[in-house]
Amino acid sequence: MRILIAAHGFPPTDVGGAERRAARIARELRERGHDVRVFAIHARVGPQRSPRESDELNDGVPVYRLHLSQHTRLDPAGWEFDNPHTGAAFRSYLTHWRPEIVHVFSGYLLSGSVVQAALEAGLPLVVSLTDYWWMCHRLTLLRASGERCDGPSPTECARCRAEVFRRYRWPAKILPLLSDRAWDAAGASDRLGNVVGVPTYERRLELLRGLLRRADMCVAPSLHIAQRYVGYGLDPKRIVVQRQGADIRACKLRQPSSALRIGYIGQVRHHKGVDLLLQAWRLLTGDRPRELRIYGSAAGDRAYERRIKIAVAQSRDASWHGEFRGAEVWDILAELDVLVVPSRWAENSPNAIVEAQAVGLPVIGARIGGITDMIDDRQTGLLFIPDDADDLAAKLQAVLDEPQLLAQLTRACKPFLPVSGEVDQLERLYQQLV
Repeated sequence: MRILIAAHGFPPTDVGGAERRAARIARELRERGHDVRVFAIHARVGPQRSPRESDELNDGVPVYRLHLSQHTRLDPAGWEFDNPHTGAAFRSYLTHWRPEIVHVFSGYLLSGSVVQAALEAGLPLVVSLTDYWWMCHRLTLLRASGERCDGPSPTECARCRAEVFRRYRWPAKILPLLSDRAWDAAGASDRLGNVVGVPTYERRLELLRGLLRRADMCVAPSLHIAQRYVGYGLDPKRIVVQRQGADIRACKLRQPSSALRIGYIGQVRHHKGVDLLLQAWRLLTGDRPRELRIYGSAAGDRAYERRIKIAVAQSRDASWHGEFRGAEVWDILAELDVLVVPSRWAENSPNAIVEAQAVGLPVIGARIGGITDMIDDRQTGLLFIPDDADDLAAKLQAVLDEPQLLAQLTRACKPFLPVSGEVDQLERLYQQLV
């Protein structure tokens, strides 16, 4: 079968959870004899430049990469969800190589124009719902202020984007009631709404929801995110819940240690709650040797990077090891005793939890989003109140003070799905659609 995977990034330049999942699936499909190719975006920072293309092989899979400037001076808000460059490049790709099915991961950076092109070509279309991009331009359903959002509203989305900028953010902080009234007026007045970009987000909502409804099938990695998209207007009959698999071929044996080794793996960003973890870490007491190891990059947020560096320097036995390559995750997990997922946003199905459970590593996670689908509290892991450093500290203190609890959680880790099992399910879905 000729299968085209479209992803907003792809290793080795992009190693987030969704990117690594797309790579695992592409490799497994190729090894099964399918003709698999990848269309990926690489977002460039810095001054705006013309798009450029590159071709490469990744684990034997041909990868076409479109290098785009992350910011455009023409229509930054509009191009975020309807980018003419990605649409034109994808249409051109389809004229040179016609797949039998297209599988889109997320939509971020690809924009709706890639899905539009696949639909226009009459190709069966699968969309993996790896985040909330189809309803939230920030992907996380977290406002610029850090507050959680219940769902899209054109006025609130325009406000969220505007408050990234100081001229809107500071009035909201200093005079919140007056700011609220101003945005209510913008929502009620076409004239004011046009000034602050409300029509752009009306168009975003209409376009992306309409495109997603036309997909033949959407794959949700957790029941939580499936339910959110049903609430967004998707037909539940067109959503299948399928947990991602773990690539255990590179799995390493766990290494013992006299110290309790707590770890974090992932993006070092505010919505991931790394600062919350460090705050909780500093509340721990007792003489038992312990280490906190943080792995991941803060690229794109220098202010948060500085904040975390200072917090690590002020925290006993804490270290930040920076960016890692996808295959290195098994070396990292082999030298941990507990993984912490302190997210502020409603995660859907974190790869870090899947991989930790695959090696029998207990997880302490925030009681939010799809994390609660993956951890049975005090049976296969521990859950804490989101945004609550004291409650997280209490859970860390429990595993520190009660070795028998850690042993119990380790023995009871949830069973996992290997990548081969995930691709078995995808193959059946592809065959039904083709």
